[in-house]
Amino acid sequence: VSSPFNTTRDFALWLWKTHNKVNLRLKQEEEALGTGDPKFPKKVWPSRLLCPACYIAVGGEKNSTTEVEWNEAEVFRFLIDYYGKMIKSSSDGIDLTGKKSDLQMVDDLTTSNAVAVPVGAAVAIALASCAFGALACFWRSQQKNR
Repeated sequence: VSSPFNTTRDFALWLWKTHNKVNLRLKQEEEALGTGDPKFPKKVWPSRLLCPACYIAVGGEKNSTTEVEWNEAEVFRFLIDYYGKMIKSSSDGIDLTGKKSDLQMVDDLTTSNAVAVPVGAAVAIALASCAFGALACFWRSQQKNR
């Protein structure tokens, strides 16, 4: 993380971008090693089928991955719809879809404890992912040595 997150939107989009970067890196490794699982292919998310409005343009291939120009406002709207309306705006009790809400989440992550659990959960997931990645690398190296 190069700078602190000032809003829940920034935090959610950072997690989404990081997820896609890792998936693309794993896709390249799996293709090179022939270890990919066809039932769970690694690709960018959301797909065009799930969120056509999220895509501004799809470019050519670069390093065996398709370049995508994203509409981040639509991606954030999609994330809210996909994961539920837990991410709320602090402005006048209106959620990010424009509907009146009694629940509020402060949009400044640095001044609120309201997001302490999700941030903690995100850190736990990141640590678990790193541990899983290390285990997968170890397993792959053992497979290569056979």
